[in-house]
Amino acid sequence: MQLRSYRTLMNIAAFSILAVACTNGSESGAPPPTQPPTADITATTEPQDARIPGTPETIPAAPELSGVFQKLSEPGVGGRITSIAFRATSRDSLLVGGDMLGIARTESFGDAWLETSGLSSWEIGSITTEPSADGRLWAGSLSGPHASADGGGTWISERNGMPPVSDSAYSLAIETILIDPSDSSRLVAFNGNQRDWDAPGAYVDGIWDGDGSVWQSLDSGESWTRLGQVSAGVNIRSAVFLGQSQSLIAATDAGIFASNDGGSTWFTASEGLPHTNGFDVTSDISNPARAWVALGVGPQSEDGFAVGGIWRTDDAGSSWTSVSADLNIISNATESDTGSFHQVVSAPSDPNRLYTSNVAPGQAAIYRSDNGGDTWEIIADGSTRRPNAYGGALRAFDIAVHPDDADVIAIGSDEALLGSTDGGQLWKDLTTLDATRANHFSGRGYSGLVSTDVVFDPRDSEQMILLGFDGGNFIQSTDDGASWRRTVQPVSPWGGGIEAAFGHSSVDDIYVVLGQFENFRGIGVSSDGGATFALRSGQATGLPDAGNVPGGAQAIAVAPGTEADVVFVVVGNQLYRSLDAADTFAIDPQLAGVTDIVVATGGDMVFASTSAGVFSSPDNGSTWSPMAGSPQGLTALRTAVDGSVYGVGFRTSSPGVHVWRGDTWVTLLDDAFAHDIAVDRDDPTLIAVVTHEPAFHDISNASGVYMSSDAGATFTIVNDGLSLTRARAAEFDPSTPGRLVIGTAGRGFYEVSVPEALAG
Repeated sequence: MQLRSYRTLMNIAAFSILAVACTNGSESGAPPPTQPPTADITATTEPQDARIPGTPETIPAAPELSGVFQKLSEPGVGGRITSIAFRATSRDSLLVGGDMLGIARTESFGDAWLETSGLSSWEIGSITTEPSADGRLWAGSLSGPHASADGGGTWISERNGMPPVSDSAYSLAIETILIDPSDSSRLVAFNGNQRDWDAPGAYVDGIWDGDGSVWQSLDSGESWTRLGQVSAGVNIRSAVFLGQSQSLIAATDAGIFASNDGGSTWFTASEGLPHTNGFDVTSDISNPARAWVALGVGPQSEDGFAVGGIWRTDDAGSSWTSVSADLNIISNATESDTGSFHQVVSAPSDPNRLYTSNVAPGQAAIYRSDNGGDTWEIIADGSTRRPNAYGGALRAFDIAVHPDDADVIAIGSDEALLGSTDGGQLWKDLTTLDATRANHFSGRGYSGLVSTDVVFDPRDSEQMILLGFDGGNFIQSTDDGASWRRTVQPVSPWGGGIEAAFGHSSVDDIYVVLGQFENFRGIGVSSDGGATFALRSGQATGLPDAGNVPGGAQAIAVAPGTEADVVFVVVGNQLYRSLDAADTFAIDPQLAGVTDIVVATGGDMVFASTSAGVFSSPDNGSTWSPMAGSPQGLTALRTAVDGSVYGVGFRTSSPGVHVWRGDTWVTLLDDAFAHDIAVDRDDPTLIAVVTHEPAFHDISNASGVYMSSDAGATFTIVNDGLSLTRARAAEFDPSTPGRLVIGTAGRGFYEVSVPEALAG
């Protein structure tokens, strides 16, 4: 089945190599949502003259839609980048790991991105691209060590000898895997996680749940034995060999530790440091006595929190000296606003070349030193001009330097992945392009977004809305995916979006319920097609106040009314109804324990799922009737043009996929991890179901995407092209028969032709 090419990208200029003002100025956050970043970087849309040689002026048009999942073109990044590693084979070959996105790879310094596969889950620590004796690359993860024999394309778990996998916790989180400089068949792995995730097997209520252990393999990772323990109960965030010796330094949340016997025994090595919150360590590969450590925020005192910074040792960790004089570091009464450093990197080809970053939003900057830290200069900060879809301060939580060229670097944060080939004078955004229209952006094929919804406008084939966590709360395309904008940002810059709906009374009306987890941020209402939004919340509107609401923001649906849109919103398991296009709302007292709301195609019926079952209303919610025999506690409802009502129970007492076709409810799919369902508008026999499981244990039970061409009588799992199988949202394009878009939990959005996928 030949489908149209829905993205036309030939006219998008790749003006992505951006000049940096190298001054000493500074600029004024999965697991629980991060704090809103300071949005003080102005998006730049005019062409820039400075470019890295070889960067194309335009990117090619997307291929025709096929039966293999392909990336949408939404801008990156979204999701914390936790690891970046260059491969020595080319300065353009790069692997990137994230806290939920798994591992992405590029062979063209971000011009295009390639999918990866094989990870048992996707919470990644450090990536080691120096090959071991058998030629494999390694990655630490919260699920243990993973290895790749094909340059990072496919990965397999290698835990032989380690604790058995767990379905309720991370049994052995591994942050760093080192290759012994004197024996490449010997690997050393460290129990830890730089992300400090609050999860069983990692942090729990602020206390590290691991054991600070060190593991050894003498056969290139085929088997592991416990070698020793840095210290009981410490989180090992980073470790390095000192030069080419058998001495090691480890940075932990309880200080710096050293070993002189290859990792068997360890001792405290924090003399001269102001506190014990160590985040990263790097060493001079030519000098076994020299290393640098990056400290995060220290304990609070009457004068505020103790600042972090960079310290150097010239005696293998016996003592440390501050080399932070030129770094703009400010203490603050608020921990998140206190100067903090999570990365310091020494270039292998020039060990005196260092890179680091202050990650406190108001002080955020990237620094470079050419003399081992004696002096520093800012090479990127708030004045760095770049495509900036998500806003936020320019904070580098990971930095990589090419092993053969100290000028080739990449930096990663929550909102940006940037690269430079001249030591930070010019920068290239590796994930995002400015589009030809102001404040519009396009992606290069990389995204770390955690999705929540996909919405098409059935009246306009050019309109699509994507929603996700954090800064991915509302992303709109009005040109069929060629470019995207984030126009809800002025009223809600951060904190996620759950669902969106197009209005009926006017083609220009758009509604979106904002928030994530327990955090309700209000209802965004646009009357100009998404160009601008007003925010509705609080007593004056009849809605809860923005802030913590048990149950959080859950759903939104719109039905045609006699004079204005009838808008239904579910917040905190309570149904609110508006008869005046979301100006004011009233609680519906008839229903309790509401989990989802949906309006049937044509707007003639409304359905609500509750803890007591599914209810229907023929009069826009004025009256409700229970549907006999309906499953209780469904988490998602969808309708089809043939009158069918589908319900999904995600890890509830009514798990899987259920359908009502006018008489009784029938279970179609018995998978407790089913999360969302989509039914093709033109052909209701085409059905797709996506599965999801939150992080926090060794192996994900999310099996990917189920597809059916016989109205759910049979299902086939089709995951070709997906880098991860954890997905949260799905929708068919009403303008293109068979075109399915899904949203994953960590790698953004993908599309596929369902008929071709099933035929292939």
